[in-house]
Order: sequence, then C-alpha cells, then structure tokens
Amino acid sequence: MKIIRLVGYLATTVSLIAFHGGPACALPVISEIMYDGIGSDAPSVFTEIYGTAGLDLTGWALVGVNGFNGLEYRTVDLTGAVIPPDGILVVATSSALGDVLAARDFTGSVDWQNGPDAVWLRDATGTIVDAIQYGDAGSFNAGEGTPAPDAAAGWSLARADLRTDFGDNFADFELLDVPTPGYIPGSNPEPVPEPATMFLTGLGLVAVGGFRRARR
Repeated sequence: MKIIRLVGYLATTVSLIAFHGGPACALPVISEIMYDGIGSDAPSVFTEIYGTAGLDLTGWALVGVNGFNGLEYRTVDLTGAVIPPDGILVVATSSALGDVLAARDFTGSVDWQNGPDAVWLRDATGTIVDAIQYGDAGSFNAGEGTPAPDAAAGWSLARADLRTDFGDNFADFELLDVPTPGYIPGSNPEPVPEPATMFLTGLGLVAVGGFRRARR
C-alpha cells in the first residue's frame, strides 16, 4: 500500500503560510521525478503526480522540454489516468520493473532526457499548471524559479513538502538517493480525503486551536 506525503490536512491558506512559512500548494503537481536510471533507464524511470483523489486527467499531458533549444520534444497523453484514492499517480514506462512496476498506475513514455531539461504538467486547456527544471539550461530554463539540481543516475527529485509550493524548483525539490515511487519514508499512512471531508476536517482543527504538525 502506498504511503502518501500529505500527512496533515489544512483548512486555510493563511493558516498554512503561518505554520509552514510557504504558500499553499495548488493541486495537482509533479511530486517526484526519476529520469536517469543506472544502466537502461526505462525499467526504473517514473513521474509522480499528486492531486485530489478521483481527478480525471483526460486531455492532460506531461511534456518534456529540451534544455538545448527550449522546444517540446515529447508529450505523454494522460487521457485515461485518474488520481487514485491515495492521491498519488505514478506514471511509468511499459518496461517498468520492481518497485516502479508495483507502484505504476498509468503507463506512459516518461523516459525523459537527462538534464538540463524540463517537464511540464499541462491541463486540458493547454495551461501549464506545474513545471520542473532540472539542471540549469540558462535562457532555455522552462521550470519555476531557480532550477532544481540535475540528479545523478539512480537518484530522483521529490517535493520536500507537498503542502507548500514556493514556485521555485530549487526550494521545492530535494534529491533522493533512493527514489520513492508512491511512497514517502517516515510518514504515517493516511488517505487523501474528498474535498468535503477536507473542509470539515479543517474546521474541526481550527476549532480546537490549530493544526497538527506533520511528521516527516
């Protein structure tokens, strides 16, 4: 069973900023990306999307952007993908093996180029709702703010905290030497609530005087 990154449910953006020191994370987002495997990439690469359970991604796409010239080089159509009950959608290749295969929710060609490059999450209207630039491509950077590091072979880039989004890839992502498709080490397994449940939970937490600190 997957262990999700979100372990506290927050009722208001103001409370989130006061508690965590960063802006609330609008969903869905790219939550982890592993693009350079040791040896052959395809069995171990994946892209993970965190969002509201039940969200239908028909018409959405993951898009690879070439850091050499700023042009799109690959589009992965997410039609048919639905965010699962735990809130984490793992997209992996048809050649996935091991933990990646076990975690895979949707099959797509997410064997992205090694950096510096970018990956966009684009909605059905063509709007880029999230982007990660890994490695510095200079004038062709296509992510958010300062680029995240270019991960070494076998490493991944994962959001440090799914509840906040600074709009800066360097601040929002951290390197993991052991990728975690569908998992976050050290957190408690809790289901992602439906929107109504999140609202009621938030009101209850406010009523008792605050939010519980998430355990990382």
